[in-house]
Amino acid sequence: MAMSDEVHAAPRYKKPQKKKKSFAESFIPLRGDSPKEVLSKVIGLFFVLVIIICVAVLGVYFYHIFEAKQTHSDIKNIYNRIGQSSTGTSSDPVVILPEENGGEIVRSPLVDLPFAEEMLAINPDYVGYVSIPGRVNEAVVQGQDNDYYLKKNIYDQTRSCGTVFADYRNVVSDYADLQSDNIILYGHNQKDGTMFGELDYYKWDYKYWLQNPFIYFDNRYEQSVYVIIASFVINTEPEHDNGYVFDYQNYIKFSDSYPFETFIKEIDDRSHFHTGIDVNENDKFLTLSTCSYEWEPSRHVIIGRKLRSGETTENIDLSGFEVNSNPKWPAVYYKYNGGAYVEPSA
Repeated sequence: MAMSDEVHAAPRYKKPQKKKKSFAESFIPLRGDSPKEVLSKVIGLFFVLVIIICVAVLGVYFYHIFEAKQTHSDIKNIYNRIGQSSTGTSSDPVVILPEENGGEIVRSPLVDLPFAEEMLAINPDYVGYVSIPGRVNEAVVQGQDNDYYLKKNIYDQTRSCGTVFADYRNVVSDYADLQSDNIILYGHNQKDGTMFGELDYYKWDYKYWLQNPFIYFDNRYEQSVYVIIASFVINTEPEHDNGYVFDYQNYIKFSDSYPFETFIKEIDDRSHFHTGIDVNENDKFLTLSTCSYEWEPSRHVIIGRKLRSGETTENIDLSGFEVNSNPKWPAVYYKYNGGAYVEPSA
């Protein structure tokens, strides 16, 4: 009995536990460490720093996405509250007095529409607001070049999403009779759907035009509606189309160098659909340009014709729509997809 008690009373053997190392002991080289330990700690410290930097970069990236969406929502709310309540032009832009002024055109000052006043307080480069119901709702700015707003938001902060901007050569916010024949707006193809991120709907389904054939563009002085007449994908590098580039971005003011007839033929040949909407050299046009991903680099271009006096979204004839069975693509497209463009017979 006594022996049994002694056995049960004997202490159990406990395996000695290793002391947990602190962060400094695990990753910071200390005096007395062997060369192998120093190397191991340096490598470990490097990977810790890489992880911290990656987390920080991802944090900034996702914050900027959230911020961009919030900015987009804020501007859209301002427009819905103020912009859509203003219609038409603010005043008659042109008065012609042939006798008193020797035939000179006298332009009376135009007054900014209410929404423009609020937007100009946010950014003096504001020139308009472009929208396609359910797809595009963006403020438009215009810089001194076509680079600045690629990486600047409406608050002039450096952001990768940039801002939709008008070509710096365009006359957008001046008197109506002086505005460019073709106003060109550039915007990033954002994966979150902001900017021009949802113009792809016109590529994914050519018949989508039947759901959304109109672009609404309010500049500082007037609200305008454009009916979309073309949607196509274009190359920007000559080597992607046997040395040729249709430089749509230079058709701002029709001239001998950039004739109206060439502009219309090019967009008609290339468009994924035909609308039956007639055009003439007295019409005004609006071009939306964004990145496309069929090859690098490429652009998706949508072009609208301004509604004429007497035309409305209700009475314009949209019955002539048909999918273009033979749209003209750059040569690089046929290289990877087969086939070739065949010029339509007259």
